[in-house]
Amino acid sequence: MPLRVHDVTVPEDLQPDHLQRIAQQASQFRSDIKIKFENERIQLDAKSLLGMMMLPLRRGTRVTVLAQGNDEEEALERIASLLERQEWRS
Repeated sequence: MPLRVHDVTVPEDLQPDHLQRIAQQASQFRSDIKIKFENERIQLDAKSLLGMMMLPLRRGTRVTVLAQGNDEEEALERIASLLERQEWRS
């Protein structure tokens, strides 16, 4: 299966409750989902709340979401949307 990627610039600081929601949503997918920081050699498992809280996702942070697996397209779309905060906007 090909690896799918989506680049995101975080529009505002993500708080612990936002990170928890991202980890919970990521855990609903079978695909492996990673978040790679642009200027770092770090890839975090999006399904791990502890991992997500290791590095702050602050406004302007550029990340790449990587997904690979049976439901990778839907997983990538959902996690990128959460990071872009589109699902929290009214």
